[in-house]
Amino acid sequence: MLKSTVAAAMAASALATSAAWGAAPGDQSSYSLQLTGYVAVSCRAQLSATPAPTAAAGQIPLGQMDEFCNNANGYEVWVDYSPSLAGDTLEVDGKSYALDASGSTRIDASATPAIASKSVALDIPTGGVSGAVSIRVVTL
Repeated sequence: MLKSTVAAAMAASALATSAAWGAAPGDQSSYSLQLTGYVAVSCRAQLSATPAPTAAAGQIPLGQMDEFCNNANGYEVWVDYSPSLAGDTLEVDGKSYALDASGSTRIDASATPAIASKSVALDIPTGGVSGAVSIRVVTL
């Protein structure tokens, strides 16, 4: 009697499990599993620079700018600089950007996520200029 009760309970459990998954016993149905994940927006631009001489006139290499942004709508890269650098020019991969008195200039933009690496230099027409330059990313 005990054996038949245990066997009946096991059979009922198997049927209930199959019914819960929508398949009859012996059915060769397949199942699917849907996973959803979310990725945080991460954007950055870094200037790997070495200290540049401040007394020389001409083009001063500032190093390599590495940018990364996974924002689906894209991003902009801005340079912020000291007022003493107004009137000078920033060269980014051979493209010139005039530094005006505002203290900020957009130097790159992308309408999609992107990874880029660019060389950056500062053109100073006269010697004796010192100042600071920083890079920031703005998501769109």
